[in-house]
Amino acid sequence: MSPLLLERRGRARFRIKLAFVLKGNGQEVRGTTRNISLLGVAAYTHSPLQPAQPVQCLLELPHRPQPILVQGTVTRCESLPEPIPDGSYEMGIFFKEFQPNGETTLTGYLERIAHEEEAAIQTGYRAFKQKIAARRRRKRLEELRKKKRRQERLRRKRQRLARLKRLAARMTTSVISAE
Repeated sequence: MSPLLLERRGRARFRIKLAFVLKGNGQEVRGTTRNISLLGVAAYTHSPLQPAQPVQCLLELPHRPQPILVQGTVTRCESLPEPIPDGSYEMGIFFKEFQPNGETTLTGYLERIAHEEEAAIQTGYRAFKQKIAARRRRKRLEELRKKKRRQERLRRKRQRLARLKRLAARMTTSVISAE
């Protein structure tokens, strides 16, 4: 499935798993993002947090030694009907304020993901077009072979018919000359 999700909230969301830590009210909760945008994240955790609770979110981006620090608010926290490896709770965090350069860093990361996804889609589309073209070529080739086989059968049928006519003509000539 594509990491880029169409967004009704005005910002593109990306279905990406990133590790993060939430700190708030003396609690520290680790989790994994389900999807992320510049406005916030949907995530899985093993511990619940209260909606409207202010939190600090430390996002760990790949190939970046320091996590991005974002001030946010828990918008929802729901217990999952069945726990998954990433957690027993799903929560939404609304981002309010990024550390200096944090928003730029996250924007750059998400843009790179979007470009990679677009390139993968284009590559897949080209491969799909090539597959369709190859299928059409095979189909045309098969149709030409069928046409050639039909023409060959028709040619043999005409040859047999011509032989039969010659044979019939000889037989008629033999019968007439015998009379």
